[in-house]
Amino acid sequence: MTSPIRGTITVLLAGMLTWPLTEPVLAQAPIDVYELADYRLTTDVFERFLRATQRISTVTREDSAFTYAPLFTKDVALSGDAVAEVAGLVARLENHPGLAAALSAANITPREYAKFALTLIVAHLAHGFLTSGVLPRVPEGAPTINVAFVKAHDAEVASALAALGIRD
Repeated sequence: MTSPIRGTITVLLAGMLTWPLTEPVLAQAPIDVYELADYRLTTDVFERFLRATQRISTVTREDSAFTYAPLFTKDVALSGDAVAEVAGLVARLENHPGLAAALSAANITPREYAKFALTLIVAHLAHGFLTSGVLPRVPEGAPTINVAFVKAHDAEVASALAALGIRD
């Protein structure tokens, strides 16, 4: 074998042997309570959330499986274990072809959608408690910025949550 061919083969073999080592890591760390506590609602993600929600509401209306196991209920936000609820929601979004396609078309990941949805539901509930007088102010340590976001987008938030089956 001539020297240039041997060099080419060596480069190809070296590339093939190191290829698995240079692949991006696709698995993400599990969602934890700190990730949820630090999450902030933003307009950019809200726009993608709204586009995905339109598609998701169509999928859940047309698939009878969601009649007995809805994607969202108020219990999701009030269960006391937000991390488990978000992880379960992420799994459902990833594993249902119609839901996964809806998210992909809206350019939002299942993880981002689930975190945004849960944060939005909780902030919406807090905003409702504030406006009704049940709460005099946002409790200490809670992200007031998320409640302010809901206040600024109140009609759109209520409409999106209604589309998902969550009504006031």
